[in-house]
Amino acid sequence: MRLPCIVGRKAFQAELRSHQIDDVVLNLVSASSHSVHRGTREIAASPIDCYYLNTQLLGECRIEQRGKSVTLRLGDVGFFDGAETFDLKHHKSKPLKVASLMVPKRMLGDDMQERLSTGPAILSRHPVLGHLLSEAGRSFDASPDRMTDDVLSRLSQIVLSLAVTAAQPAMARCEPATRSRAQVHRIRQIIRQNSSRQDFNLPECAAHMGLSVGYIQQLIARTGERFGAILLDERLATAARLLTDPKNSHLSVSTIAYSAGFKDSSHFGRVFRNSYNQSPGEWRRQTAGID
Repeated sequence: MRLPCIVGRKAFQAELRSHQIDDVVLNLVSASSHSVHRGTREIAASPIDCYYLNTQLLGECRIEQRGKSVTLRLGDVGFFDGAETFDLKHHKSKPLKVASLMVPKRMLGDDMQERLSTGPAILSRHPVLGHLLSEAGRSFDASPDRMTDDVLSRLSQIVLSLAVTAAQPAMARCEPATRSRAQVHRIRQIIRQNSSRQDFNLPECAAHMGLSVGYIQQLIARTGERFGAILLDERLATAARLLTDPKNSHLSVSTIAYSAGFKDSSHFGRVFRNSYNQSPGEWRRQTAGID
């Protein structure tokens, strides 16, 4: 989804281009000098609980949050919590340009929450991964309007994977478990991207990863989950979203079940009730207001 817009104020001009990439949103912002304050009111009104992963493409920006301040300069990649009040100050930048990924917190888990508990961080200063992360982040500036959705999706996955790894504490980066966490993160992304396909299965996921089926199962088992359960949860979440979308009010529950990746509408009804304590029809009427 591309939403070009121009915002004009007395001394503040900005151009925003927005791209929906799977569950992540990429915002490309070009602007003159300005400051941004995001307070509790704006946070409460936001429909998404997210992190911001910003790559400074031009100029510099000071991020202030939790009593900590970091300054992003050309090529730096910074990470901060979108659910905490923050200030962005671009006073020294005329003009400036930023590529900002809005990443839902559920995609990254508790590790990143712990990493950001003391305030914003500059991930591109990592001695090994920093250059790779910076170059990957700056690639968003290469005319994304001409990139296919698949290329944008793969690029965002690369940036997120590098960011997650770079954000780990120094001791954790030395542990073998770090690679396993990154692999599980990638497995979840593949499942999420393919869950609406009825023929998607464990062997295909393993092929995407370039790993064996047995190793995929071992990785997931270490988290206390199973491939089938993760896939089912993703399909149920997709169905729940489709059921509440007014644009789908003319579609039957069975049609939505098939669109979410289910092969049998009766099975869909049973597992949906088990997870949501309501039938799909009840969920639709309650959340979408359809009589």
